[in-house]
Amino acid sequence: MPLDTKWTQGTPNPTRRVTVNRSRRSALRNSLHRTAEKQVLVRTRYHRGAMLEVQRIDGEHVSLHIGRREFEVEEETGYVTVPKEFLTGFRLSDIPADIIIKPADKIEGHTIHITNDVAFSQFSGGSASAAVEGMFRRKFWDGDTGLSPYVAALRQAVNETDQAAETDFDDDGDYIFLHYNILIENDFEIQEATELVDAAIQRIHQRADQLVTRKRDGLLGIFDRGSFESDLTHALTGRLPVALVMVDIDHFKQVNDAFGHPVGDEVLRAVAKVLTSKCDGRHRLEYRYGGEELALILTGDDAARAIEVAESVRVDVEELRFDAYRDLQVTVSVGVGEVPREGSNNAELIRITDAALYLAKTEGRNRVRKPD
Repeated sequence: MPLDTKWTQGTPNPTRRVTVNRSRRSALRNSLHRTAEKQVLVRTRYHRGAMLEVQRIDGEHVSLHIGRREFEVEEETGYVTVPKEFLTGFRLSDIPADIIIKPADKIEGHTIHITNDVAFSQFSGGSASAAVEGMFRRKFWDGDTGLSPYVAALRQAVNETDQAAETDFDDDGDYIFLHYNILIENDFEIQEATELVDAAIQRIHQRADQLVTRKRDGLLGIFDRGSFESDLTHALTGRLPVALVMVDIDHFKQVNDAFGHPVGDEVLRAVAKVLTSKCDGRHRLEYRYGGEELALILTGDDAARAIEVAESVRVDVEELRFDAYRDLQVTVSVGVGEVPREGSNNAELIRITDAALYLAKTEGRNRVRKPD
C-alpha cells in the first residue's frame, strides 16, 4: 500500500500507484529452473490463442501465465494482479479455485495503477464474490467532513447495499481499512464484472456522501426534509420494493389555537416518537416532511405490510394521552403509496401517496388509505 495516497471524499478510491517488491519473483524464477522436474502447469482455458495457466512448485501456486505474460501469485493469499487488457474474454468461472485475481488498470515496472482495490474469486455454485478494500489515511484526508464520520457513513452505506457485506474493519489511529464483499450472481467476463463492481462502489460512496450530510429536525429529532429527498432517491435506485407513508396530524391548527404552540410542539414530538418506534434505522426511517406532516420510508416492505405499519401508527397516536391536558385528543390521517406499481421516482411516489393522504382526510380523518 502506498504511504502517500490521497483520498477524496465522495468518490471511489482514486487511481493509485502501488509499489511492489519484485525480488521474490526473481527468486521464484531461479527456483523454477532448479526444480524443473517438480514444475506443474495447470491449463484452465484458451481464449483467442491465449491460455490461462497456473504454474506450481510442489503443489504451491507460483505464477499465473496468460499467453506469453507471467504474473506473480502472492504466496500467502493466492492474489495475483493482472492488467485488465489481459483478462479480455476470460470469465469469472475461468479463475482457478485457489487463485484470486485483482484487475489493474496497468502495471509499469514496479508500479501498479488501480482505480479500486478489488479481488475476484472463482464463479462457482451460482455465485462469485468481489473483495473490496478501502484504505484511508488521516494525514492525507481532505474531505469536507472528518474522516471518522465519513467512514462511519461509508460502513452504513455498505450495510444498506443489498449484495454487499462488511468483512473486516481496522482503525490503528493513522490508517483506516474497510473490507467488504460484493456478491456476483452471474458468470460475467472478468472485465464486465470489474465494471459492475466499480459502479457498485461508486454508488456506495455516493450514498455515504448523502448519509454524512443527513440532518435531523431541531424540534423533533427525526430526519429533515432534505434527508427525506436524498434517502427516497437512494431507495428508489435499489432492487427492493419501496413504500412511502405520509402522516398528517388532524386539526393541528386547532390544537395550536386552543392550547398554544408549546403544546402543539409537544404533540408533534409525541407523534414523531410513535413513528420512531416503528423504525429500525436501516429499512424503515422517519422524517419531518413539513409542518405537521411526517413521513416514513419503508424499504423492502410491500403495500400490505406498509398499510399494517401505517395502521399501527394511527392506533398508537390515537392512544396518546397528555396528563396536563386530559381533554386533548390527537389523531392522524395516513396515506400509503408503493413502487414500482404506483410510481418509480420521488415526485410520482410523493404525488400518489399525497393523494391517498387527501383521501383519508376527505373521508373523515383518523384513517389509513392507499391509492384507488
